Amino acid sequence: MEEQRNSLSGRPDILLMIQDGLPDNIEADVRAHLDEPGLNLGVIRHLGGPYAGVELYLPTALALFVAAGFFNGVLQEAGKDAYVAFKGAALALWRRASGLTFTAVGTSGKISPTERFSLAYSITGEMVPGLNFKFLVQTEIDTETAEAGIDAFVDLIRDLLNDRLAEADVRALLTYKPVSGTVLVTFDAASRKIIPVNGFDRSV
Repeated sequence: MEEQRNSLSGRPDILLMIQDGLPDNIEADVRAHLDEPGLNLGVIRHLGGPYAGVELYLPTALALFVAAGFFNGVLQEAGKDAYVAFKGAALALWRRASGLTFTAVGTSGKISPTERFSLAYSITGEMVPGLNFKFLVQTEIDTETAEAGIDAFVDLIRDLLNDRLAEADVRALLTYKPVSGTVLVTFDAASRKIIPVNGFDRSV
């Protein structure tokens, strides 16, 4: 188990993961959005690779994990302000991550020959304990598309937890079997929708 330095008090609504060696003010950027609505933010510093595992399921350098309780508990109490604040934090973290460059380090044969998705940033939304949706940002898209994808993913997790999606749309997201309880998704610029990702597809 990798060494981690935690600042957690109870189970946080939102967990920020920061790879060791990155600036401390990244945490401050995120807290600036979340402090006013009083959201419970936990922070973990992690060592980074190498890891034994399939690339897209490995931790990114910066990541947000959103507990299901944020969407089906906190929002009912804190209202729209908390939702807007979280989206602002997610976008602020992406803007910090978009200037970072990382090289994948992992088990031989499990790393893609080209980087299809950012190794610097991801968001994971918890559905129930043991089932999460992890949003990946494609490397070959512009800033506007990346930010539209982040916005759409946060809306998707909210809608999933509140049973606002049609059954066919939910099935489409589950095209690929979850790995260790994680379903990978990304944003399709053409359809403006969140779509599933095959984490084992290493093609260019």
